[in-house]
Order: sequence, then structure tokens, then C-alpha cells
Amino acid sequence: MKLKILPVTVFALCSCQSMHSDDPSSIYFSIPDGSTLTLNKNLVIADGETHVLMQAGKVTTISAVNKYDVNCRFELKKFGPRTIEPEDFKIRRIEDGQEWVSQPVIRRFYTEVYLDSEKGTDVIRLSCQEWGDGIDKNFSVAEMQRTLGDYFTFNFLEKNK
Repeated sequence: MKLKILPVTVFALCSCQSMHSDDPSSIYFSIPDGSTLTLNKNLVIADGETHVLMQAGKVTTISAVNKYDVNCRFELKKFGPRTIEPEDFKIRRIEDGQEWVSQPVIRRFYTEVYLDSEKGTDVIRLSCQEWGDGIDKNFSVAEMQRTLGDYFTFNFLEKNK
């Protein structure tokens, strides 16, 4: 009788193991603590705005963004017009999630990367999202990087192995 329980126990223990990957192309990759996000070139904040929208490596507008493809919003506290200069932002916290936009058809998948500035830039976060259906999954960090193009670069801190 005890031998019948063994396979169930092994399966239960294995299913508790968290999925993880060291490959940023995997949806199971987690940005390591202490990593940074580098702004590589000047970013212009338009008059009356507190953010910049990006998609396919370019700055875009809300009316031009394709919600069914990954798009990112770099968010600040103060209104433009102004220019944000290149800087390394410390990644403080990351939140992944999903929510219904129109149940049961459209779901919003998102990743919010909360940022801190040592220079005093009033950065809040980088929010990336895409719409999909109920069987889609969150996007990868590599997809976020493609969305940001050469404006931003993720710098991952090596994890102790």
C-alpha cells in the first residue's frame, strides 16, 4: 500500500518546484535583484505629458500603439516638456500580472519595473503590456528589450550559483 503513495508524493514535490530560467527569452526568467535599466540616449518628454510610449524600438503615441504587441511606458512624476538624459536606474521591484480588459475575450498582460535614480530624476517605473486572450501568457524580458530598442538596456546582476 505504501508503494502506491510514493509516485503521488514524488509528483506533488516536483510540482512545487518553481520554474526558473537564466535565459531572458524565457517567460520564466526573473530579473535578478540589484539589476539596472540604462537609458542610453536623451528621451524627450512632450509638453503636458509625464511619460513616453515605446513600441518596436521607437517612441510612439497612444493612437499609434498596437495593444496586441508589447508596448512600454516610461513614467515620471513631473510634466514636460523636458529631456531626460542618459542614466542608470536601479530596479527596485518588479510586478508581473494579468487582468481582464473584456472578459472572457481580452486579457491585459503586464510587467511593471519600479525604478530609482541616484541623480534625482523623478522616475517612477517602466510599465510594459500587451493584450491577448485567455490562453496567452506574459511576455519575456527579451521581448521588453526589443520593444525598448536602443533607448534602454537591461543590465542583469549575476546571480550567485
